[in-house]
Amino acid sequence: MAKSKESFLPPLWVLTAATLVGIVWLAIQLKELVVLLVIGYFIAYAIDPILSKLEAKGVSRGVGFSIVCATILGLLVLLGVTAIPTIIDEFHKLTANLSRYLEIGKERLGPYWDKLVAILPLPSGEEQDITDTLTQLPQMLAEVNGDAVKRVLAAIGGTLLQGYNRALALVNIALLPFIVYYLAMDLPRIHSFVVGLVPLTKRSKFVAIFGEIDTYVSAFVRGQAIVCTILFVLYAIGLGCVGVDLWLLLAAISGFGNIIPYVGFLTGIILSSLMALVTFGDVVHLLWVWGVYAIVQALEGTFITPRIMGESVGLSPLVIILALFAGGQLFGLLGIFLAVPAAAALRVLARSSYQWVIAR
Repeated sequence: MAKSKESFLPPLWVLTAATLVGIVWLAIQLKELVVLLVIGYFIAYAIDPILSKLEAKGVSRGVGFSIVCATILGLLVLLGVTAIPTIIDEFHKLTANLSRYLEIGKERLGPYWDKLVAILPLPSGEEQDITDTLTQLPQMLAEVNGDAVKRVLAAIGGTLLQGYNRALALVNIALLPFIVYYLAMDLPRIHSFVVGLVPLTKRSKFVAIFGEIDTYVSAFVRGQAIVCTILFVLYAIGLGCVGVDLWLLLAAISGFGNIIPYVGFLTGIILSSLMALVTFGDVVHLLWVWGVYAIVQALEGTFITPRIMGESVGLSPLVIILALFAGGQLFGLLGIFLAVPAAAALRVLARSSYQWVIAR
């Protein structure tokens, strides 16, 4: 009788695929709740090493969580009364006066740009078209204005928040501290429960793969936050010493924009160069700005990132950029949060699968 019942069951891979499809469908239907849980998990995951160290010294996880929250809250209050209002004011100033800044930059850089275009080695047969394009580039940039920047930012935000209820999002933000608390308290038990679901014969392999994924993801989640903060401080010191206008906003863009490889650096150095021309109107300060970016990038590439993040997630910058854009396009905020960890996990799983196939 048992044998006849089993004959009606589909193969295991069909059940597994159906279960995964059901989970994905449910996650899409409850995406706001899923995003909230994912954000809460990553915050709990980021502070878990601190709680574990405090717990090893005899401090309970509850008390440790209170200490961490008090520290974070103190830092946020400090930033809220110092840096954040200044950055917001500088952003409004930049967008409101961007057209004028670009026009000033074009006037002051124009003669040097024409000389540079004249001496560039251009391919034969295309000299005139490329020369015309390069000559008109300053004029095209000068036509960009703050409203266009705001529209681009609004379009990006609308794409990421597409399908999300704004009122419910405010409720979710209010619930986030409680979710982080309960996840932080139970994180070790959650991980143990997941490991316990794996059959004993496969558990050691699963733990090894899970540990490798954890190493890469923790390096990115915790390491990237530390690296971006250090870069922000270094850029702020450098640009502040040079004396360019809006230096704190430019430092924030350059430092925290490093989450997406090269985007923060390229955006920051272009805007900082423009503001150097607007503020001083000479090439000397422009070279000083370039020197700041060269020094910070050299420190970031040779010391800061290798020392703090090691191999990071083991992914090239191109893969990280593609993962972030693909995740944001497909799943919005949820995709942004899961893009790099998912790419790192897939890398580990692909390598393990390849080794398993080769071993057979």
